Amino acid sequence: MSAAPNYSYTPAQVTAAFTEITATLFTGITAEATPKMLVVAGLQGSGKTYLLEKNLLPSNRYANYVRLYLPDYRKKHPQYAEMITLGVLHAYEHTEAFVREVSAKIFAEAFTRKYNIIMECAFDSIDFAAFPPKATAAGYQFETHIVACNQEFAHASSIKRALKSLEKQEMERFVMVSMLDASMSNAQAIILAFETAAKEVSGSQITLYERGLGALKERTLRAQSTYTKAADGTLTISGTTALYTYSAYGKIIDNHIYTMSDRDEMIKECHLALLKTQTYAEHADSMTIRTPIPPTSGH
Repeated sequence: MSAAPNYSYTPAQVTAAFTEITATLFTGITAEATPKMLVVAGLQGSGKTYLLEKNLLPSNRYANYVRLYLPDYRKKHPQYAEMITLGVLHAYEHTEAFVREVSAKIFAEAFTRKYNIIMECAFDSIDFAAFPPKATAAGYQFETHIVACNQEFAHASSIKRALKSLEKQEMERFVMVSMLDASMSNAQAIILAFETAAKEVSGSQITLYERGLGALKERTLRAQSTYTKAADGTLTISGTTALYTYSAYGKIIDNHIYTMSDRDEMIKECHLALLKTQTYAEHADSMTIRTPIPPTSGH
């Protein structure tokens, strides 16, 4: 991780960035009788942003939603022009606190206005577990999409994503194993909070996908539940596939890499990543690339 230069900013500069972003972000957005929360959740590298941008948003069902975060929001940092001269990884790292404050202000304003909101959740903060009850108390209906994968896949995938960002000069970061460990620890409490929220407001949904090696790289739908609450409080759970349960998520994340074909594929992916780091050695010197598979006897 690079040394920490003095990239200070003031509350007034956070407010200025918020004002500039929301001048267009909130244009045409209207409150609905039942405000909605679209949540896309999963470990870093699981493919949640890809799901959002390539599948959900193109459906045109979310035009009247406010998206809390985009990489371009980072460019509003008052020292961004200076940071970017040292590379996209450096700029990403040193705009993190600023963009979190800006996004928090966007959320607070959108929530107050009861606008529909798009939220991405990487389980990187246990604070996410406290949020759903506040949203349902305000009448929010949840549509939650969870992309499940094991930690080994997430680790390799996040490295590939960061190397790709260096190739294309896009804002991204390398996710350390310790960050994934923390997210894995937070996941259960956060997901259960989303499940509880879905049962509070009628019409809420949870959809579970699996990603992994081989055919699972393309993401597979595993379960989906719609929660309907009657006037007397009776809850009905329905779906056209297997119904969602947390145990289904747990089974996926605990399904480690054991087969020879998966082990060989993972080793190949890691070796290719190591080769690419030679091109970006000065930018990737702080990352940790390991072969994220458990050892077995005789191999």
